Amino acid sequence: MSTKPTINFASENYAGVQPDMMKALADANHGLARSYGNDEYTAEAIDELKNTFGNDIDVYFAFNGTGSNNFGLAAITQRHHSIFCTEVAHLYVDESTAPESFIGCRIYVVPSDSGKIIPQGLRNTIKRAGDIHHPQPKVVTITQPTEYGTVYTIEELKELKSICIENNMLLHVDGARYFNAAVALNKNLKAMTNDVGVDVLTLGGTKVGMMFGEAVIFFYKNPDHRHKYNLKRSMQLASKNRFISTQFTAILKNDLWKKLAAHTNNLAKEFEKRIAAVPSITVAHPVETNAVFLKMPVAIHEKMQEHVYFYYWNELKEEVRLIFSFDNTIEEIDQFIDLLNQYTKA
Repeated sequence: MSTKPTINFASENYAGVQPDMMKALADANHGLARSYGNDEYTAEAIDELKNTFGNDIDVYFAFNGTGSNNFGLAAITQRHHSIFCTEVAHLYVDESTAPESFIGCRIYVVPSDSGKIIPQGLRNTIKRAGDIHHPQPKVVTITQPTEYGTVYTIEELKELKSICIENNMLLHVDGARYFNAAVALNKNLKAMTNDVGVDVLTLGGTKVGMMFGEAVIFFYKNPDHRHKYNLKRSMQLASKNRFISTQFTAILKNDLWKKLAAHTNNLAKEFEKRIAAVPSITVAHPVETNAVFLKMPVAIHEKMQEHVYFYYWNELKEEVRLIFSFDNTIEEIDQFIDLLNQYTKA
């Protein structure tokens, strides 16, 4: 009789709800609250986000990453525009046809290195502005940290923003694991967004331990307040919005996000140290946040699946991905290494 794996290194989505998030949900689950974001919990969360990112922002809450990305991008584009991202971007690879069908823009992929856009590659890809026969360049969207767990430095962000300014484009950040990137850079959240000219940030909550929910933050002027209408149009307006927003208050107060992100980043670093002694297994990309990519034969991965959930990421390159969640432990890493040693030496 087969048994299910007891260790999860596949995704934060496998994990439960972080206790502080669950408490925030339980605390909000008393009495009445106005609907559609007109409640005191949402007002408090917006205040916390403004204290964190700056007062001159617009904040909206969404159910999930795909919905928040598509809402954020649709709010700043028109259907004759084009969007530029890497060939491994979640928007391009893992959001089905939602960007094409909902946003309606052409998506162009840009050369990357371990998930990060190569600036000259971006410059070479942006073409034919003003040509009526061609989609008009409008947005560069990056993932921070990238799909490979690597992090854009402040200098790299500024360079990408300068390219956007040169081409009259906007900069969008998919921040599904944004807190991990901030801890990796040892920067506050404002320094990585407002201070470097990010126009729109999709701030992830689910990956850090929330039950569900993302925040979409606009950093540029919105005089006609059209974003709230686009939120409804995108089907991301929650009737009981307090249960999304209250979790963001919990994660921002007392810098809980730093504690959680530091824990998962440190686990990845510890894993990198321990894996170095395992034969036939090598690290495929720099380990900078809570993700580790390994070169691993398919046969070994299949054997390990009996004990541990983790993804085979790229079959052509024999890459696997491990992601560390708030509830993972050093002991689980040791168990993984022991199992791997058994299979690689067999």
